[in-house]
Amino acid sequence: MNRAILSILGALICSSLAQAQVLNLKDFAFGQTATPERVAAAYRISLPLNVYQYTFHEDLADLRVFNTDGIVVPYSLSRPAAQAPIHKAPLALPLFPLHEGARIVFDGVQLTINSAGSAVNLKTQNGTTMEAAVRQYLLDARSLDATLSALQLGWAEGASEYTGRLSVEVSDDLATWRTLVPLAPIANLRANGQKLVANRVECAPTKAKFWRLSWLTNSPAFELTGVLGEPAASLTEPKRAALDVAGIPDPKDAQEYTFDLNAHPPVSRLNVLLPDANAIVDVELFSRPSPKNPWRLISHSGFYRIKTPDAEQENALLELSPNTDRFWRARVVRGITPQSPLRLHVEWIPSEVTFLPQGKGPFQLVYGNAAATRAEADFSRLPTTLDIAPATLGPSQALGGASRLIAKPAPLPWTRIALWSVLFLAVILLAWMAYGLSKEKTTIT
Repeated sequence: MNRAILSILGALICSSLAQAQVLNLKDFAFGQTATPERVAAAYRISLPLNVYQYTFHEDLADLRVFNTDGIVVPYSLSRPAAQAPIHKAPLALPLFPLHEGARIVFDGVQLTINSAGSAVNLKTQNGTTMEAAVRQYLLDARSLDATLSALQLGWAEGASEYTGRLSVEVSDDLATWRTLVPLAPIANLRANGQKLVANRVECAPTKAKFWRLSWLTNSPAFELTGVLGEPAASLTEPKRAALDVAGIPDPKDAQEYTFDLNAHPPVSRLNVLLPDANAIVDVELFSRPSPKNPWRLISHSGFYRIKTPDAEQENALLELSPNTDRFWRARVVRGITPQSPLRLHVEWIPSEVTFLPQGKGPFQLVYGNAAATRAEADFSRLPTTLDIAPATLGPSQALGGASRLIAKPAPLPWTRIALWSVLFLAVILLAWMAYGLSKEKTTIT
């Protein structure tokens, strides 16, 4: 009897083990070889249009990166920001100390330019310069074609200790000055073998020809050896992919057109292209992921195309939150219906795949499997300084073919059926055992 129970329990445990999803290259519809531009710790790929055309899942879950041995390597999928800041290197500014007691009269300055704003010649009231403590510094920024957002003060390594404040002013003519930073703390301290240096002064992004630094309390015993100006970070527009699709007129309603992108890219900009010049229309835009889904309203906007003597003018692109729907519809609600079909112009920022080169190359990006589930790795803890090199993709090659994009009917859950069957048999066996024990007890009594 004990052996029977153990056999049932063993079968129960074995039948409850789930099989992990293991996929190989042929399980995906298409693939492209990824060629790194240089050796690095990781590589990054910008996804082309055909990835959005031949993936089954809108979230790109059916995407992997394989090495030459057919093993999936760790990868992560990300969408670049619409705008990314660009930080430029600090620029050295010509520095001119103004000694205390010189009584610089800025409205009487005689300015001498030796070459392209490379020198400043300042004259005091009596034409002399007194060797005294430096209370102010003049910075010449005429040669800089940049907007500054911070100043970095420099002094000698062994400079004496100091704590105090200074002000920052700007001018374009050395006569009229505007205070930019009224009180900026500056420190150069040492204690127990440690240093505390505060030599960076932040300010609102400003472009000016001259900058003036003035010590507000006691001036330090050391002089500044240099000043670096930090250009303000500028925003760069990422590269976008684009696609134009011709509209199909609705046979029942001449005011409506449908568009099939034949892909599901994350559209973030679009335009309705009018076939005729000097046309203005109001359009309602709808989208849906598949013909089975209902249409949802995305925007109600005006579009125009005006012909001028010099050139044609069109409305600006319509900005959207990323939309991965494949099907779109445009309904003209006001304006003359064009004689020719409308066209839909869409743009998006391509997603990027970053992968770690485990094993041997060449590496291959594969995609297209209706049954695949997400398998991304978590790269959030990787250092931000990790060396990542770009990789380019070769031409698309068929692997398992387009049949991998067809969702198959869900198979019978044999594991679950077996599990419940074993449980049912176990219940019957336990009931039979209980009945047998109760009968033996009655006989003994």
